[in-house]
Amino acid sequence: MRTMKVVDAPGKINTGRPLKPFGIVVHHTASNRNADPDNVIAMCVRGVNKVPGPLYNYLIKRDGTIVKLTAENVKANHAGRGLQSVLTRVQKNLPVTGKATSAGKISANSRFVGVSLINDGLGEDVPEAQMEALVDLCAFLCDGHKWNPDSTVIGHKEWTSRKVDPSFSMPELRGMIHRRMVTDIPTMVLPKEPDDGLVPFPGTLRKGSRSVAVKFMQERIGAFPDGIFGRNTKARLVRWQRARGLTPDGVCGVSTWGRLQLKRNDIVQSAFY
Repeated sequence: MRTMKVVDAPGKINTGRPLKPFGIVVHHTASNRNADPDNVIAMCVRGVNKVPGPLYNYLIKRDGTIVKLTAENVKANHAGRGLQSVLTRVQKNLPVTGKATSAGKISANSRFVGVSLINDGLGEDVPEAQMEALVDLCAFLCDGHKWNPDSTVIGHKEWTSRKVDPSFSMPELRGMIHRRMVTDIPTMVLPKEPDDGLVPFPGTLRKGSRSVAVKFMQERIGAFPDGIFGRNTKARLVRWQRARGLTPDGVCGVSTWGRLQLKRNDIVQSAFY
């Protein structure tokens, strides 16, 4: 029986907007081939420029390690807008027709699982271990969701003409997934981590956020606990961060959340949404 080497990313996003997928979009990160993969993973968790993390649901390292960036039901900001015609074909179980010819206007993020290879996208070879892991993961997801890879596994370049990733042939990848599903569907084995009793990172909290997670953060930093991240909460958080040697940016990211040390015994985790 095949098994996949899967690990959780540090700061994995366990709560957020819901993901209700119809299929998988395959990407490459376009990161420098000499970049530290741990730094690439951290960037994909926190986000980049004006795009908040997570940037994908799964990231695959060159050695074939599959890194989970989110819980199964959390959407990632991985694909952006694309073609309604492609989504319609996916929903109707019709084969993908090839590279997109226009940009499109409908978002894929809540409709597709985002899977990306760490690859510069500029001609870097995809190691065998990395490609095998991609085939395993897609076969596992397709089998679990009862998806036909011919219609549900698409490249970012097939979703919108704005993108060129991935650099390899998507028809060949879909064929490999088909064969893997027929011969040996892999199982996903996650390592058991010791439970530290802390509430998992709920995703980046910033001005404008509204949630129970904001309320608990406010209680920790001494702000009025109304669950609304406004101007006063930001100012209080900046002071709290500065006093603890953190970057005083008024944003509650992975590092700041970790310093809050919120215990499950203090709150009910299921209250997060």
